[in-house]
Amino acid sequence: MSKPLLIVRNISHEGPGLLETALDLLGIEAENVDLGRGEAFPDPSNFSALVVLGGPTSANDDTPSMTEELRQTGNAILDGIPFLGICLGMQALVKAAGGEVVKCRVKEIGFNAPDGSPFRIDLSEA
Repeated sequence: MSKPLLIVRNISHEGPGLLETALDLLGIEAENVDLGRGEAFPDPSNFSALVVLGGPTSANDDTPSMTEELRQTGNAILDGIPFLGICLGMQALVKAAGGEVVKCRVKEIGFNAPDGSPFRIDLSEA
């Protein structure tokens, strides 16, 4: 039996959304852990891949929960486990890999610019 994928929530109300729907459609088993409810970040070696979602904190925060998230993210890197970081999850990946996480000069929360207008990306024909 193959290992399930792990979805890590950093805050309870920010879930996997359509990602979970896509995994279900593809028949990929996923387990959810909610760090926002005090659940522990499990050993990454028990999973085929990790998806770590966003949250209101920073990878630079000096808290026990962020220290553990960075430790487990580092373990995933060392074990070569595929990792998708979204928002805070990407910050954790960068920091655990030895990179630097810096504050953005422009405030960004969600899908809109600070003035409330939606971000827009124009796709090419390529």
